[in-house]
Amino acid sequence: MRYFSGTVSHQLDGKNRIRIPAKFRTDLGSEFYFMAGAQGSIYVLPKEALEERLEALRSVKSSDPVKMQAKRKIQSSVEKVTEDEQNRTLLSAFLREHAHIQKDIVTIGMGDYLEIWAKERFEAYSAQMSYDDAYALVDF
Repeated sequence: MRYFSGTVSHQLDGKNRIRIPAKFRTDLGSEFYFMAGAQGSIYVLPKEALEERLEALRSVKSSDPVKMQAKRKIQSSVEKVTEDEQNRTLLSAFLREHAHIQKDIVTIGMGDYLEIWAKERFEAYSAQMSYDDAYALVDF
């Protein structure tokens, strides 16, 4: 089973490409996906993790317009990642805008997936909660 943890700071290059940090890359496998994530992040999901998440959407009934809207929103943001020979991948304009990414980014391990954040947004988001509050909230 894969388990991603930790934080790595890095940058987009001049052509809006990134490299998934080496500490995470091997465990992603040969097929993985980007997806617009919550709170302005980008999810990076190995194929199996994406399939597990999308399974929940299969039960959405077309007679429920609100859930269908959510399903469309989520599924339309999924992008299969293709890397060049130097393990770089283009971060689409859509995902850069979603995450407000200009140049500096952080990639964080979230267990079975990764999140990519604009560095400034992640720092501001993280500052909203102390480690003491985090441990108390999740009963760790």
